[in-house]
Amino acid sequence: MYKKSGLPEKNDLTICTIKEATPSSVFVTLDEYEKIEGMIHVSEITRKWVRGMKTYLKAGSKLVCQVMNVDTQKNFVNLSSRRVGPGQQRNKMQEWNNEKKANDMLEVFAKQAGMAPKAIYEKIGNKIIIKHKLLYPFLQEVAKHGEAKLIELGADKQQSHDFAEFIQKRIILPKAEINADIAMQSSASDGGEIIKKVVAEAREMAKAKKTEVDIKYLGAPRYKFKLVAGDFKLAEEAFKAITEQMEKTLNKNEGAFEIKRE
Repeated sequence: MYKKSGLPEKNDLTICTIKEATPSSVFVTLDEYEKIEGMIHVSEITRKWVRGMKTYLKAGSKLVCQVMNVDTQKNFVNLSSRRVGPGQQRNKMQEWNNEKKANDMLEVFAKQAGMAPKAIYEKIGNKIIIKHKLLYPFLQEVAKHGEAKLIELGADKQQSHDFAEFIQKRIILPKAEINADIAMQSSASDGGEIIKKVVAEAREMAKAKKTEVDIKYLGAPRYKFKLVAGDFKLAEEAFKAITEQMEKTLNKNEGAFEIKRE
């Protein structure tokens, strides 16, 4: 796993591994940095942990801490776990886990290409870190946009192509999904055919907008509507356009249309 150079800055959030817990302090190593240690004073530990130091603060356990101050002479950091909220803890741990995934992908690619992990960092990884700070968000961009993102960094063209293909097979981009219950009916003599036409038009319109629509019959006049798109903005735009067209077609054919989003 790669390490950040230098020291963290005041107020940064960082992942720590406990070395030792004493009645007055907890001593830790900073996982994201090379040979940097720190301390959490008992006053900066959450009350729950203070009451059960042996239960919650075992050697090897991980914490998300906020940097209080940094001693550049001793390469030592004073930290707080008390000042880190639950949401910050979850987000930081997710970021850390994602970075480990990214590191693993780089190392697997290096192995398949007959390279040492150090070499892949020299050619690609370090370029990403220098410009973007984190690996995984950039690899998501590569999964979405392909080799062009790597070439922009100055990576070798052929290697960019090979690495982009590798990443696109391993990172499944999140999709935006909108679900709704709809009611469709028509009192026209060919009402059933009109409903089929509305559904077919919706699917064709979704395809033209590079989205997918699934409409399932639940029992007259109810249907389940699901739209899937590459991002939420596209999903909202397509949802609005498609459902407005469905309503317009039904209104022209002695019909009625109602929709309720989940």
